[in-house]
Amino acid sequence: MRALDKLVRRWQLKAMEHVDTTALVQAGKRRIVERFQRVAREVPAYAALLKTRGILAETIRTPADFLALCPILEKQDVFGSVPIEQLCVGGRLGPLAGVLTSSGQGGRFAFGLSTHRQNKRAAKVIELAMEYAFGTDRNRTLLINALPMGVRFSCSTVTVAETSVREDMVCALVEQFSPRYDQTVLVTDPLFCKRILDHGRATGLEWGRFKIHVILGEETFGEAFRHYVASRLGQDPEGWTRGLVGSSMGVGELGLNLFFETRETVRIRQLAYRRRDLLSTALGDWPGRVPPLVFVYDPMRIFVEVIEPDASGFGALTLSTLDPSLMLPLIRYRTGDRARLVINTEIAHALQQAGENGIAIPKLPMIAVAGREKDVLPDGRTLLDIKDALYMQPHLADQLSGAFRIEPGDTGTRLHIQLGAGSTAHENEIADGLATCLSGPESVARDRIEIWRHGDFPFGRTLDYERKFSYIGAM
Repeated sequence: MRALDKLVRRWQLKAMEHVDTTALVQAGKRRIVERFQRVAREVPAYAALLKTRGILAETIRTPADFLALCPILEKQDVFGSVPIEQLCVGGRLGPLAGVLTSSGQGGRFAFGLSTHRQNKRAAKVIELAMEYAFGTDRNRTLLINALPMGVRFSCSTVTVAETSVREDMVCALVEQFSPRYDQTVLVTDPLFCKRILDHGRATGLEWGRFKIHVILGEETFGEAFRHYVASRLGQDPEGWTRGLVGSSMGVGELGLNLFFETRETVRIRQLAYRRRDLLSTALGDWPGRVPPLVFVYDPMRIFVEVIEPDASGFGALTLSTLDPSLMLPLIRYRTGDRARLVINTEIAHALQQAGENGIAIPKLPMIAVAGREKDVLPDGRTLLDIKDALYMQPHLADQLSGAFRIEPGDTGTRLHIQLGAGSTAHENEIADGLATCLSGPESVARDRIEIWRHGDFPFGRTLDYERKFSYIGAM
C-alpha cells in the first residue's frame, strides 16, 4: 500500500507540471455558484442571513451574480451569533474528528470542524505537499510541530514530534534525533522560532550539523528575518542547497496551509526585496520597503477574492470554501488580511524584462499577502518594515526577543523593543544600531526608540507564545 501511495503521489506531481493556471482558476470560479447554492439551501444560519439581507439565492446563477450579490461575511456575522449547529450543513453536528480553534485575538473565537474522512484527505494533501517540497518519499524526515494553540496535523510519510511551544523540547529532539534522519522540518511561528534559535545558541547546539527546513506560520515576516533564520541554522539562505525557510498561511475556521510559498515564490520575493523597480507593477506598488509574501494556492479548494482594493490592488482578502464535504462551509468570508491577486503572466513578463530567466513561474495561481488589515502604521505602511529592520544586523538581532510595540503618545508614536532574556547588551548601543536600520523611507527617529530589559517590557512581558502578539497599541 505504501508503494502504491508513492506511485500516486509521483503521478500527481507529474500532472502538476502540465497544469493550466487559467483553466484551474476558471474551474474554481464555475464551482463557486454550485457551492453557494448548496450552502444557501442546507445551512440554516446562512439561509436566515440571506433572508435578513433581502437576497434571493435563486437570483445568483452565474459567477458574475455571485460577485455582485452575495454578501461579505466577517467573524462577528458567523461565530457566536448563532448556535454552532446552525452553521453546519443540515443544521446539526455530525460525528467530528476534530475542532480547530482560531486565536481569538479579536475577542471572538471561530471554529473549524472536521470529520475523520476529511482528516484522511487532509493527510494525503499534506503528504503530497511534503514530497513536492522536501522529497519525503526519498529522504527520511523528522517533522517537529512547534506551533502553538494545539494546531496538529497528520502525515504518514514522516516522523512527527509534537512539542507545542517548548523550545527545550525542540532543541533536545534536534540533538538526539536529527542525526538519525536525512532532514528535519521545523514547523513554527516567527516569534517562537527566534526563541528556539536563542535557546539553541545558549545551550551550544550546532545546528549546522543537520539539514533543517523551517516552515513559518501565524504571521508575516521580512526577508532579513528569513536570511537570519537560515544563517543561524547553518543553512544556505541564498541557494537553498540545504534547508529552505518558507511560509505557510492558514485560517483556523477555513483550514491549514491554504496558501504556501514554493522555492520559486521565495525567489520572486527576494528579487522584489532587492529590486523593487522590477516587480512593483506585477506585485503592486506595496506600501513601505518590504514586499508582501508571495504564495500559491489551490483554486479548487478555495475561491479567492480581494475586495475594496486600493490603487495598487491591495484590499481585503475574502475566501469561499469549495470542498463539498465540509461540515461548516463559509462563503465570502473576510479573513482580516490585506492581499493582492497576482497574475502569473505579468510576473513572467517582469522577470523576462529583467533578464531573470532562472526563476520558474509556478503552475498554481499566486497571491501577495501584506499582513493583517489592522497591522498598519499611521502613515499607511505595514508592520513588515519594522519586523524586517530588527534583523538587518544579525549581531543586534541576537540581543532581541523579536517582540516590539508601537504606541501612540502625546509627542508622537514611539517604538518599544524588548531585549532577549539573556541579553547583556547596553540599551543605547541597541537603540543606536536599530535607528540606523530604520533610516530611510521607514525612518524612526532615535529618540522615538525605547529599549527594554526582557523582564521590564510592559507589553506582554510574559510571552507564552500561545497567543498572537499585539504589535500596535490603541491608536
